[in-house]
Amino acid sequence: MENKASLRGSLLVLLIVMLVLGFSILYYGTAPHIPILIGAMIVTIYGFLLGFKWDEMEKSIVNGIAQGIAPILILSLIGTLIGVWVLNGTVQTITYYGLQLLSPATFLVSAVVITAIVATMVGSSLSAMGTIGVSLMGVAYGMDVSPAMAAGAIVSGAMFGDKLSPLSDTTNLAAATAKTNIFEHIRHMLWTTIPALIIALIIFAVIGFATTQGAADTSQIEEMMAVLQSEFTISVVTLLSPLLIIGLAVARVKPIPSLAMGLIVAALTTFVTAPGSTLGDIMVAAHSGFAVETGFAPIDELLDLGGLEDMLFGISLIIIALAFGGIIQGTGITEALITGMQKVLRSRGNTIASTLASCLGVNVATGEQYLSIILPGQMYEDAYKRHNLHPKNLSRTIEDGGTILHPLVPWGVIGAFVMTTLNVGMDYVFFVFLSLVTPFIALFYAYTGWTLAKRDDDSS
Repeated sequence: MENKASLRGSLLVLLIVMLVLGFSILYYGTAPHIPILIGAMIVTIYGFLLGFKWDEMEKSIVNGIAQGIAPILILSLIGTLIGVWVLNGTVQTITYYGLQLLSPATFLVSAVVITAIVATMVGSSLSAMGTIGVSLMGVAYGMDVSPAMAAGAIVSGAMFGDKLSPLSDTTNLAAATAKTNIFEHIRHMLWTTIPALIIALIIFAVIGFATTQGAADTSQIEEMMAVLQSEFTISVVTLLSPLLIIGLAVARVKPIPSLAMGLIVAALTTFVTAPGSTLGDIMVAAHSGFAVETGFAPIDELLDLGGLEDMLFGISLIIIALAFGGIIQGTGITEALITGMQKVLRSRGNTIASTLASCLGVNVATGEQYLSIILPGQMYEDAYKRHNLHPKNLSRTIEDGGTILHPLVPWGVIGAFVMTTLNVGMDYVFFVFLSLVTPFIALFYAYTGWTLAKRDDDSS
């Protein structure tokens, strides 16, 4: 029997898988791990029907997982690094200086900037929104700013920081899926993300000056700054580690040695910024995070992050999702889909537009951010090769369509988190201007060819 997946069969299998994923994640509210495993089993059954042997499919699974070894190591380093950053005061210092940017006259713009700074440094949009974001929402209520607008500004900043942070799991995952260097990927994303941020800031500035009246109640922000200054060492010394990582990124040093060097510097500065800390304390913080009990809930919640253990959920999900992508690739489903879409994908513009649409489709169908990156990334890899497009074009596009558009799906992981944590309705999605603008910028580049790098072009 010929091992060749058909377009009709592939579409049917993917439809069944999407229904299983969507129903399990959206209706039952389960973590995506088990639904993805079930999806992999469904694809495996289809592979058997096509005549594939288990050894062949097992090899595809292993090859799929192998692509994620580097980001798994990176995520492990990120977890340990953030744990030490909390211990030595890096996160606290960044937060303290970020809060000083707050101005009642430009609240919405300040909310974007502050949240972006925190999200960039911690590499997590959820952590930024669930901590600084909550405090900023309190200020928004005090100055009578629309909660939906405030939430839109907070989410915009959080997604900007998450997308451009070398510590972000989705950023590392997108680069790994497209098989490109993480720092090259980040530099290439600047072409879509920076213009989108500027446009978002202009819109928020106009809205802010047009609608904000009265003085803001910044007592909670001031209390947070006072607690940070009294309980921790706020010092530029704590910034040596992140500055080193940024410097190495600019110098195009590989991410694993860059993060390792940053971790070493963070550990050494701990003895200066957190007097009394021992090597054992540093190792505990690196593994389990650093428990903070200041008695001030917003600070305790902000600093409840980091440690290798904190990354295990994401690491296990990446392993399962890559195994799923490997079996889809190995059974020929992606090849069948691409072959069936040849007429649509004959131009570079249509290929990028289809990638964006596929990322959005996976987001809407499953509410799962990782899948919106992995599935389209693996599906369109060959199409980008045929158009002689550098892999960083693919990694940028799956971020523009996967990571950035995910908050616009209210039933997705981030959407549900935003509505629950920031206490807003679904109307916040109309004010996440960074996410709303980015795809149009990506489409402009797609059809004009501007900023699109060729496979033999190593420049950003």
